[in-house]
Amino acid sequence: MFDFAFSPVPVRDDLKLTYRTIWEHFARPGPTMDAKQRSALLAAARSGRSEPAVPAEGSALWHLGATLYADPAAVTESTVRDAADQAGDAAATETVGLVAMLSAVDGAHRALGVALEPLPAPAPGPATQNIASGLKRRRTHLPMPSGAIPSALDLVPEVAKVYRDSFGPQYMSESDMAFSDFERTPGLNRAQIELVSSRTSFINECFY
Repeated sequence: MFDFAFSPVPVRDDLKLTYRTIWEHFARPGPTMDAKQRSALLAAARSGRSEPAVPAEGSALWHLGATLYADPAAVTESTVRDAADQAGDAAATETVGLVAMLSAVDGAHRALGVALEPLPAPAPGPATQNIASGLKRRRTHLPMPSGAIPSALDLVPEVAKVYRDSFGPQYMSESDMAFSDFERTPGLNRAQIELVSSRTSFINECFY
């Protein structure tokens, strides 16, 4: 899994480990969905399906996932609020986290011209119901603490942890961001990293 044998360039070991960690997370039950529901949602997002085979699974969640994966600029407040109204804030937040991580991993594969990794087999067990309390909307579409992007998924802590842990290998860790002269060895320096990330955000019309 994630050996990148056919990649035209070497892929760092920390990225491979991060992708495996994300896949292991996908395979487990989440805060609001069991692993089978997560797998179905992720497969639908990949294929562009916005309507579940079983309506009870929540069509608004699937629409949110499919839109976020294929056309993030098209996600509006109503896209998110419809999902939250239908399935709850925590389910909508979990969906955002899962699909954001899937999109990042798949995007790297497409950029390298290699086949997408098959989604993992879902593990048994019910949803964990591990949901934070006391959070509220702060001019945001979903409840979160005060702060920036790293806190956006804190309503569902186990998803938020995997999401935040992926920052370092894919971009920079929160501590690395404090240093303007940060340089990855091997890899890019801070200016180069910001140029790539800014260009990616601009192309995807992803602004914060």
